Amino acid sequence: MADGVDERHGFFGVIARPRSYLNILYLLLGLPLGVLYFTVLVTGFSLGVGLMVLALVGIPILIGLWYVSHMFMQMERGMAVGMVGVDVPPVTPLPVWPGGLWRQFKAFMGHAPTWKGIAYLFLRFPAGIATFTIAVTLISTSLAMTFGPTFMWTSDDLTWGSWTFDPFWWSFLLIPFGIVLAFVSLHLINALATACARWARWSVGGDEVTSQPAPTIGEPAEPAEPKTLTPA
Repeated sequence: MADGVDERHGFFGVIARPRSYLNILYLLLGLPLGVLYFTVLVTGFSLGVGLMVLALVGIPILIGLWYVSHMFMQMERGMAVGMVGVDVPPVTPLPVWPGGLWRQFKAFMGHAPTWKGIAYLFLRFPAGIATFTIAVTLISTSLAMTFGPTFMWTSDDLTWGSWTFDPFWWSFLLIPFGIVLAFVSLHLINALATACARWARWSVGGDEVTSQPAPTIGEPAEPAEPKTLTPA
């Protein structure tokens, strides 16, 4: 398996992979998490910007929002790694700038990786609606076709013009199509989950440099030790 894609068991083996069902859960969680992110970010920015104009209370609110956003980004990375199996580098740490809230606030405002992550968290809401809808549609359609006779055995006869027929017996024709659709749906869900996790890797994952511990900005550098010259 590489980067969330597992092809060891072929087309029909997808139903036996535990990762397939984790991917379903990953796509379904996109909607409630997207709503959570959108609500927290909109509320936080509204309060922070509004109160910063009237008083300095907005500054600690926005600083707190940065920390909450960073926590959300770490949670997204953990889901992409643990549920989908995509390798995501650690989230870029927030900069540490001693000297008061205002200097810390300015450091956060200029931190590009966090802004990229916040944009991802905002877009998680519409993307979550799409992934939730696609996953539910694929699963429900394949199950309805596969177990069609279970739903149709108590149904009344249907009339089409002068032709009357019992849908229960005709529903058996849908079973093979439902089974094939179930396998196809799992492959589509796995591909969609992998694409979403790779998007998360690009949005919240750091790199070899920025994923190192956050530097403390503004502190004086330690003086270098003097070198002792040894005469030749």
